[in-house]
Amino acid sequence: MINKRLKPIMRILNVLNFSNWRNPAADSGIRLQQELIQAIARKRHDYFFYLLIPREVEREIRSTLEGANVQLIPTTSMSRQQGGAHHFDLRELDTLLDLRRIDIDVLFINQPELTAGLLGFFNKVHFFDLHSFNYIHWMDWQRRDEVKNRWNVPGNLTLLTSVLMSQVTGCNSAYGKSRIVEEASRWFNDSTTSEIERKLVPLHPGIQVPEICAAKSRSRHRLKTIIYPFRALKYTGFRALIDHLAALWEKRQDFRVIITNPSNYDYIKKLPERLPFLEVGRFDRPQYLRELWKADIVVACHNGSSQWSLAAVEALAAECIPLFNSESFLVELFAAALPGGLPSALLDRYFYYRSEFPRRLEYLLDNINEERKKIRPIAEQVRTYYDWTNRVDDWIRCFDAADQASPELRGQTDVSRRIDAVLGGCGSILKEDLMRELDWHVKSRHISWTRYRKYLRSNYFEDHRSPFVRFSASAKILGPRPSRQPQRLDGRGGVLRT
Repeated sequence: MINKRLKPIMRILNVLNFSNWRNPAADSGIRLQQELIQAIARKRHDYFFYLLIPREVEREIRSTLEGANVQLIPTTSMSRQQGGAHHFDLRELDTLLDLRRIDIDVLFINQPELTAGLLGFFNKVHFFDLHSFNYIHWMDWQRRDEVKNRWNVPGNLTLLTSVLMSQVTGCNSAYGKSRIVEEASRWFNDSTTSEIERKLVPLHPGIQVPEICAAKSRSRHRLKTIIYPFRALKYTGFRALIDHLAALWEKRQDFRVIITNPSNYDYIKKLPERLPFLEVGRFDRPQYLRELWKADIVVACHNGSSQWSLAAVEALAAECIPLFNSESFLVELFAAALPGGLPSALLDRYFYYRSEFPRRLEYLLDNINEERKKIRPIAEQVRTYYDWTNRVDDWIRCFDAADQASPELRGQTDVSRRIDAVLGGCGSILKEDLMRELDWHVKSRHISWTRYRKYLRSNYFEDHRSPFVRFSASAKILGPRPSRQPQRLDGRGGVLRT
């Protein structure tokens, strides 16, 4: 009999995607996870995250997650550096996760290459029967006729099969979904491709609107300023942009370009030596947001190799006048925030197609004051649509879908009656003690612990603030509220405090 007073606690193992070793504070994977967890914590109190992170970035992540229902688990593996994380250390993971004391209901995997291994670790090696919510934000679909790009195939196939193994897979945009499905059609039959298409769900990431608005500057730069807040790489169209700007500089010299250089590349820092219109900055988060507000135009030349850009959304929210490539996800990014869709007048003004770039940029430079006025109400719509408060429910639905897919008991069993008797007698019990009562072990693979955990979640109280699992017949037995500081395991199931 389900206790309708309860809202079952969902415990999620979250795998961080991280690639920017040079400047972790500017890594979009870290920022997405931080903001998503914070947004969920503001809206739901029945989620608890165990976040696997690279040990090297523990300090940066810990400082932003204080107060959230999250336990940091530093690990020496599972970073996506070097183009993909296709393995992890089973022994290390077994040590870090004391599954006698903690529980996992859903896997949230932002490194989909790890899906098969992680599902096997929990469902085959151990006694779980859980599902994953995957998230794909990047796929290498560059020209296949180049020799180097042919070696993208193993990684792409791993990502595609990860979609099939997941319960649901999020991607940044409908544009990204269409490209993933197109890639799948090269390798799979129609039935399998349709299944991949069904499991893919476009999820627009949100932004921290209060933080962005708090950084608003009363003044702008005196000189017309173009800002480029993206990685200076081929997939962002950086080389083509520099060629266009150098040609424009020969014609007029009434502008400057700020490169934020989030990857902190040394060669980018040297570009102003030969390109006088460039300035390369190194900004912390508050400085970066202020620079967005002080700039006039944001240029995004992404060529379609990626699926989304948080920096482009933040620049729009900070009332930068956009000039975006129309051959990528950027049209969807802009149009999603407009209730009536993207009018042709805005498409012609703020988007370019290849050779149109110089003419469109010159028009904006010549009409900056007028365009500033036009972009303000659009920026307000962008802030409304992309505020995490309005986007987080889409993500929560995916977590719930993965949780609901796990099996549950169809009725009372001898074991469930024994569990009721134990809880009826003691009122409260730790998971590890319940395992002893049942004479079960976390590697008793003939048992579907997930079914009984669902029974316990539905009928008994559980503290959503603690990393360690205790089931109680009454909420009062759970005890006083613990410290709000996030914790991490010490490798032996204990908690390290800082």
